[in-house]
Amino acid sequence: MQNNKSSKFVKESIFGRQQVEALVKRQPERAFDCARKIPDGWYRCQAMTTIAAEGPDALRDIAFKQARAAAATGEDAYQRAAVLVGTLRAAITHERPDLASAILGDILRLAPTIEPAASRAFALYCLWRTTTAFGNSPMQQSVLGAVLAHCHPDRSWRAARLYRDIISTLAPSNRSRAERVIEAMPEGKARAKMIRDSNIWIFSPERCSIAV
Repeated sequence: MQNNKSSKFVKESIFGRQQVEALVKRQPERAFDCARKIPDGWYRCQAMTTIAAEGPDALRDIAFKQARAAAATGEDAYQRAAVLVGTLRAAITHERPDLASAILGDILRLAPTIEPAASRAFALYCLWRTTTAFGNSPMQQSVLGAVLAHCHPDRSWRAARLYRDIISTLAPSNRSRAERVIEAMPEGKARAKMIRDSNIWIFSPERCSIAV
């Protein structure tokens, strides 16, 4: 992920993030100053997200703004999108619906451009897990739409796992919705297997937990 950067550059960024994590509760202003100096956007976004999530109200808005700005400096679409998943979680848990919607939009706009396909699937997997655990139904539906449009389950094992996770998450409480997702899956081996397996394990709560 950091192939074009020196070891010193990365180590400095990781150390800066660790400093922020250590200081955010006791010395939030100092933590913010440390976060601003982190050279790599990936780690700077994570550090600013930590401040937004755990720091005082007075720093929350500026930390969220700086986190989004840092994410935008990522080397590629995966870095720019995936690192924002944690920022999205912080916005949701702090009940910032407008901000959460904007961050989700940032991620979904980048998702189709993430290469390779396995990285795109992993980013969407993390996003699905976050919106399922902390978000609401419209968020989940937006992520599901992106998965169906931009993530073919036959392209990588990560993509196949993503679809299994979606189905096994939906099935226990909404079998018909899970069935609709299977029907909407792109044609191929993964969809055919899901159809074959669905009557065996996909709608059994005991097996659903294993499938994840």
